[in-house]
Amino acid sequence: MIRTLIILNLFFWVPGFLLSNGAVPVEQSPKAYFEELEQILSELEANAPLIDEERERLNEKFAEVLLADSARGMKLILNLQGQSIYEDRPDQSFFQRYRFFGSAFVRKPLYHWGAIKAESEIARFQQSISTNNYKFLLSELKSITRDSYLDLVVLRDQFQLNMDTLRIAEDGLSKIAKKKELGLANELQVNHASTILLERQIGIEDLNRSLTLALFRFRELTGWEEELSFFDQNASFEILNEKFEFNSSAPRLLASASSFNMEKIRKEIEVQRKRVEIAKSGLKPKVNLVGGFFQDQVPLASNEDSILRNNILLGVELNWAIWDSSKSKAEKLRALANKRRLEINLERETRSYRLELDGMRMQLESLAKRVRMTQELVQVAQDRFRISEVELESDRITLSQLMEARISLDHAKVKRLESICDYIKIRNRYEEMILMKYE
Repeated sequence: MIRTLIILNLFFWVPGFLLSNGAVPVEQSPKAYFEELEQILSELEANAPLIDEERERLNEKFAEVLLADSARGMKLILNLQGQSIYEDRPDQSFFQRYRFFGSAFVRKPLYHWGAIKAESEIARFQQSISTNNYKFLLSELKSITRDSYLDLVVLRDQFQLNMDTLRIAEDGLSKIAKKKELGLANELQVNHASTILLERQIGIEDLNRSLTLALFRFRELTGWEEELSFFDQNASFEILNEKFEFNSSAPRLLASASSFNMEKIRKEIEVQRKRVEIAKSGLKPKVNLVGGFFQDQVPLASNEDSILRNNILLGVELNWAIWDSSKSKAEKLRALANKRRLEINLERETRSYRLELDGMRMQLESLAKRVRMTQELVQVAQDRFRISEVELESDRITLSQLMEARISLDHAKVKRLESICDYIKIRNRYEEMILMKYE
């Protein structure tokens, strides 16, 4: 197989990072081995229940942006009145008449010391945080889906290996039963072979239960309703071992890193800065443009009748809160304290993130060694099992010893597969932490 790892003596700038030798083999992705997984991941956004909930939260934040922007716009209020008036005047006949009034008022903020604009910017920061939450959730869900799929592969192939071993145990019991009929074996040997067979059957039932439960959880997580095709493949066990190639050196971090949590904290710091601006404007005069049209009725000079009057007004409104019992001061102090707390949190998160990356790099180096050792272990276990089969045919070992060699081979293959899957999981997590971009 041609390896797709490309090594360049160049530096690639990634937001928050500087990477060298950062190209990644295509084979590192589980999608390179299982085409079905690629389809599941491509439809995950449409099928996963958790994504639907987060999508509605995005809609809520969008509405909050519109609500904050509306405070900066013009407000128009229209009022219409219709009245039926009944008058009972002394020494006069009963009097009844109708009258109608209309009014319209316009109000628009002119200058609020940046407080209204800050509210809009806060809403946009929170919308951006919600958008990043959505992207992070989708990314995490894809990572969990990949990991769960690989766990299913391990369980399925472990189940298949145990089925093969069960057939060997059945064949061994059959052979010993025939030998007993010929007087070449005793009842104790038959009982021992039966015990081995029952232990294999119990183990298969346990694996089947674990596989069923893992499959149920996978469907619940992803919303995937179709049958998984790798369950129908007869030779799926060797897929990863035949195709897998790994590079034990991970991309090295040469500059300050950036993660989802750190980007989120930075935006929350900006939110608190805007809240400080809003608190500072609390006791400052606010200027608004006002205008209106209204109708009223005034009596004539003779007081015998009245006249409907139309009024138009246009002016500037000044609102000035002189004292608010330290409310603005308290809001400013709270925003400053939150801002300082978030800045300390950002420093701690930065250190933690770098340590986590270094830890994952060490894990990758260790897992690469483990893959090589488990591959050697499988080869040794295969040689032992082949020799044991020959020895059993020559009656130099017992069925129990053959089964021990077979079980050792099964365990070695499962360890090899688990090592490969663990390496792929950590490698993908590492790459996502480095390469994922947020707004």
